[in-house]
Amino acid sequence: MSSYYDCFISGDHEAAKHLVASALNSQGFIVEVQPDGNWFARRGNMTTTMFAGALAGDDFQITFGVQFFVDAAGQLVARLDKNLAIGFFKGGVWGLNKIDNAFGQTATALYNTLLSAGVLTNTVEG
Repeated sequence: MSSYYDCFISGDHEAAKHLVASALNSQGFIVEVQPDGNWFARRGNMTTTMFAGALAGDDFQITFGVQFFVDAAGQLVARLDKNLAIGFFKGGVWGLNKIDNAFGQTATALYNTLLSAGVLTNTVEG
């Protein structure tokens, strides 16, 4: 599974960020804007996750980073980024599996939201 998913977005950068937030919210994530303008997208409960690990069910905490930058053509790029090590410490192999599944679902939600808005020009996984 990829460790990042880049969406290249045409049009107004602020409007694109609202679409990205909407896609994340649709997957149950709350967006926290960081001082550098990038985001943390979180869902679940850290306390429950630390006590129950991967058995925390829907309360298993998952955090993705979302970085924004502009490419050479002036398009906004939104990068959904995951950190596998955190999942391992939270829930071992099962935690990694939960994070991989959530990452795939969230990348698909980003893709569908941006595509249906007519602003997605390309995607890259890595």
